[in-house]
Amino acid sequence: MDSPIKHYDIVIVGAALVGAAAAVALSKQGFKVGLVDKQLSSFQATGGEVWDSRIYAISPGNVDWLKEMSVWQRLAVNRLSPIEAMEVWSDSNLEPLAFNAEDVFASNLGYILENTALQEALLVELQVLNVEIFVGIDALALELKEDLAILTLANGFQLSANLIVGADGGNSWVRDQAGLTQQKTKYEHVGVVANFEVELSHQNIARQWFLEDGILAWLPLPGNRISMVFSTKHSQDLMELSPANLSQHIAQIGGNVLGKFKCITPAVAFPLVKQNASALIERRVVLVGDAAHQVHPMAGQGVNLGFRDVIELTQALTQRNPLADIGDRFILRRYERARKADVFAMQGLTHGLYGLFDSKEAFVRVIRNWGLSLPNRYPTIKRALMKKALT
Repeated sequence: MDSPIKHYDIVIVGAALVGAAAAVALSKQGFKVGLVDKQLSSFQATGGEVWDSRIYAISPGNVDWLKEMSVWQRLAVNRLSPIEAMEVWSDSNLEPLAFNAEDVFASNLGYILENTALQEALLVELQVLNVEIFVGIDALALELKEDLAILTLANGFQLSANLIVGADGGNSWVRDQAGLTQQKTKYEHVGVVANFEVELSHQNIARQWFLEDGILAWLPLPGNRISMVFSTKHSQDLMELSPANLSQHIAQIGGNVLGKFKCITPAVAFPLVKQNASALIERRVVLVGDAAHQVHPMAGQGVNLGFRDVIELTQALTQRNPLADIGDRFILRRYERARKADVFAMQGLTHGLYGLFDSKEAFVRVIRNWGLSLPNRYPTIKRALMKKALT
């Protein structure tokens, strides 16, 4: 007896934020979409006193896109925090590099939100759209033919599609099955995240310090709470601290500008890498999000890059000749070309800053501190940087 087979226009492998957003966006354009994720089981509503340690900064451009898809409206307002300003300190500058939304006539520089909150909103919208989701099931094989792709699942089902979208993260199975390789740089730093209650109001300001032993960011959460992201070589030392000692240590690094800290989520460590797939497309396959590229989290742009991947892919598919095959290389190359400049620029910025601030050379330290002071002295430079961040 043959295995059951279902046909879709597009099958997306990976249902985290970027994959789920792709499923919403492409379904709303009239494509029949199937979504597969071996880990996704269920998401419980975000609320109460429980705060997710995985926090994202969503750019205004992507907020507008999520609103267009009726996803943003599903988020609880009391779990969102706007970024109205950002302050950046280097290791010797007494005055921070300051960015204010009002300088570019914007209401904010983006929003901080929890991973689970946005994931839940996307899944609810997928249910409204009747997108079929295969969860908790391993993908066993991917066959890429001239006229279609066939994905075989562990439960015996086969899904055929004109296009497979790999949104399955940095260790992408789809990327491997398509025969694409990756260039990976492992940073010596490890990322450590935790959330804190703070004594003083953060005033919706995101704060970042470039230090001798790493890069520390405080991101505003609703109320008197912040999320910490610390890129450091001393992650093990941080992880061994008690919640009280970690709170005191992080508050002191920031000059106690928000008063006393109280840790409200356990510290979690994760490796930091820069990664590029050898190509973003192959026969009937396209990569998005971390499957395509990964960047250092100092600028909080990883998920924003992934969302912009989806926006560009959606445009490439919807603006094609209606009779053209969505899995055609010519169609997909338009997506690949469009994404290269954005990804290259963001990776160049984050990787370059990491190298500058990881260097112990005196000359390099002088140059980097001088460079960070330039935007305060030249408003045109500052406005240009801010407008790029708003996309």
